[in-house]
Amino acid sequence: MSDMTERITDPAERDAELAWELYEAQPTHPEIPRLAMRVLLAQPGRSGMRILLARWHDARGEVDEARKVLHDLVGLHDQQFVNAVRELRDLEAHERNYDQALHWARLVLRREPDGWFDHMRLAVLVAMADDLETGWDMMDEAVAMCARTAADAMPGALTYRALHLLITFAPVPRFLEAARPAFEADPGSEFLAHAMAYAYMHEYRFDDAEAHLLGMLRIDPTDEVAPPLLNMIRTIMDSLDEHEVSVDLLREQGLMEFSWKSLRANESGTSLAHALAALDDVMPAELRAVLRPPAPAEIAAESGGDRDIALWRDGQQPGTGALWGADEPFRLLSVAEIAEMDAAIEADPAAFPHWDAEESYFSQLLTDDAGAYLIEGPHGCLYRRGPEGDVELAPSASDWFWDRVVAFGGADPRPVALRGQGAAGA
Repeated sequence: MSDMTERITDPAERDAELAWELYEAQPTHPEIPRLAMRVLLAQPGRSGMRILLARWHDARGEVDEARKVLHDLVGLHDQQFVNAVRELRDLEAHERNYDQALHWARLVLRREPDGWFDHMRLAVLVAMADDLETGWDMMDEAVAMCARTAADAMPGALTYRALHLLITFAPVPRFLEAARPAFEADPGSEFLAHAMAYAYMHEYRFDDAEAHLLGMLRIDPTDEVAPPLLNMIRTIMDSLDEHEVSVDLLREQGLMEFSWKSLRANESGTSLAHALAALDDVMPAELRAVLRPPAPAEIAAESGGDRDIALWRDGQQPGTGALWGADEPFRLLSVAEIAEMDAAIEADPAAFPHWDAEESYFSQLLTDDAGAYLIEGPHGCLYRRGPEGDVELAPSASDWFWDRVVAFGGADPRPVALRGQGAAGA
């Protein structure tokens, strides 16, 4: 117990202090609601305890209960009204109920229009729920507002903007433009430092990436991420010189986009692994029944397909692709099927004119069992490959699987403006 708690003599005050301390240490502690209710019985006007109760329910995954507590508190219209609305804004945002979150965010600003952070939260929600460009511009306005009204908070505002430009899929140049001043304001931010390195790589600015990584190591020689990135960049640069390969050729194949897309997808919760985990919660029983068990880790690691998919399910029974509910009946390929196909291509390239492994990157994922495939190809995009050639379907393989999650009734973490891009033609 803290010194402050020991000095408090009023029992209700002591219980309130202890309840908050328990929440900070262990948000789901069973004593928290008992203490909070004891305070409310003694002092019904202490509605901050209701916010604590809502957070406790939320920490336990009891979202409906948390929402009800907050709605009841909003209905009281007391001194905690705006704080309760903020809690509802953030709860609905976390649950990806962006329309509801926007409603509460706008209500906060109608009551208290002068807080830069509330403006930033609204900007992020506009980007996620409505229009990306408008949301990004509003993030810039929130930073400018912070500079005018709370200059001491600028490092946080700059970092917050950079992070949310990343997870709302802003173009890399725009992210870099925002990340540079954020990193200058807080050079110790490992997240920003690493993200900037990946962004420079995405732009094929290898000299800038190298200089940035060297600067990171001067700030923190113990950084464990920078050395392997630096080695990778130097290997690429040496290989370009040795083989007289141009950066333009690398850019054509989109090789650097893979690393950037992986970083951004992991930070935004939109990666393929996230999509597959979400599918486990919503896929129909009929589909689940025809998917094979996961591949062993050592087998999945050697797959010519996607490791995350192999670790999730090692293929699917032939002829059952229609169970995905997409426009065409594509089914998952197994590790063994992909290996057999790769061996056949290598043995007789002329028999596979659209599968030139020497000139282009591809990774087989699904097949319709009739000569067409869904593959991950250049720039990390998803393509339909058939005798007629390649057709780009989605910015990534994960988009196709997220569209399946949505079709089965699951929640979608992608900004609204980017949803459904994997549905066309698949």
